[in-house]
Amino acid sequence: MLEIKNLTLYTRHPILDSFSYAFEPGKLYGLVAANGTGKTTFFRAIMGLIKLKNGTVTIDGEDGEKKRRQLFYFESSEWFDTNLTGKDYLIFIKKKWKSSQNLQEVIDYWGMEDYVTVPIRKYSLGMKQRLLIAMYQVSQAPYLLMDEITNGLDEKSREALFLALKKMTLNGTMIILSSHYKEDILSICDAMITLENQEMKVKE
Repeated sequence: MLEIKNLTLYTRHPILDSFSYAFEPGKLYGLVAANGTGKTTFFRAIMGLIKLKNGTVTIDGEDGEKKRRQLFYFESSEWFDTNLTGKDYLIFIKKKWKSSQNLQEVIDYWGMEDYVTVPIRKYSLGMKQRLLIAMYQVSQAPYLLMDEITNGLDEKSREALFLALKKMTLNGTMIILSSHYKEDILSICDAMITLENQEMKVKE
């Protein structure tokens, strides 16, 4: 269980005021908020990429910092070193997260065989997004934080994503999936979270 207690976030302006909630294994949570309201900052706080001034994050009852490998988060395709290949990233994630996932199965699922060994600088946005999703699958982390991961996906790829997410939650994975648009993800989520006016509300 990923548990957040009394989390307050602010950068140049307040983002979140004293939020507490326990995210359960095997559930898909949709996080919806307008641009610039703090979705990415919330994910960074969970990952320990920013220092928490108020509140705690625990994973299975332990301090989040000690169990950070239980989480997987890759903020956006802009993080990629474009001189590397998609396969470089998949191999690294498999090793770092001590995953047993078969890489070829994931490569085939996303139709990446023709370009997975090509430098990322030659990828289209859709190719980068499919690689990004593949990295989440390869990690086999029990807690996944996905920030606007549907961006740049065509209809077929979106269907493949939603099918993969469903399979992961059935295997006990907890996922938080952010989007600007509630309608995009409502049908696949077990609960919806809205962030507005520094308040985060969860509707199950």
